[in-house]
Amino acid sequence: MDIINKEVSMDSPYIKKVYYSLFYNRFIREKVKEFKFNGKTYLCKAFGEIMSETIIKEKIYEEIDMVAFVPTHRRKEALRGYNQAELLAKHISKKINKPLLQGSFIKVKWTKDQSHSDKADRIINLRDSFQIREPKEIEGKTVLLVDDIITTGVTMEECSRVLMNNGAKAVVGLALTSSKKN
Repeated sequence: MDIINKEVSMDSPYIKKVYYSLFYNRFIREKVKEFKFNGKTYLCKAFGEIMSETIIKEKIYEEIDMVAFVPTHRRKEALRGYNQAELLAKHISKKINKPLLQGSFIKVKWTKDQSHSDKADRIINLRDSFQIREPKEIEGKTVLLVDDIITTGVTMEECSRVLMNNGAKAVVGLALTSSKKN
């Protein structure tokens, strides 16, 4: 595993910075797939540790007030049995001693699987998919938004847009890995 703690160029008014921890290669792609789709939830501990090290090395913990995660639709989570981004965020939240935003940031729209969609389709697919139930929880706060992988950046940007439009002061993104071409 190549730990690289790299900042991603996002060019978004909604995201202050975005980082990822691991170089994307065949091995990591397979491990993420096992974690995300094949019930290998125990991988969240190792992945969460690696992501926590990125937070420490890049001094991200100094600028954030809380940890959030990319929500999945309740039906998809019921089918899978868990939300992989939530598992990562819970581990990170405990590790860096920052509160976890839980239950307030939700996905309200069922969307088709994005893994085979291009950026334009992803933007359309995700529009108006996320909501904040309790904006007061994030008001004036800098939020660390956790996800497993950045492919095009559309999910991270749409989630950040919703967080910012509901009162967050800033959003910093963190993913385990990224296949996004800078």
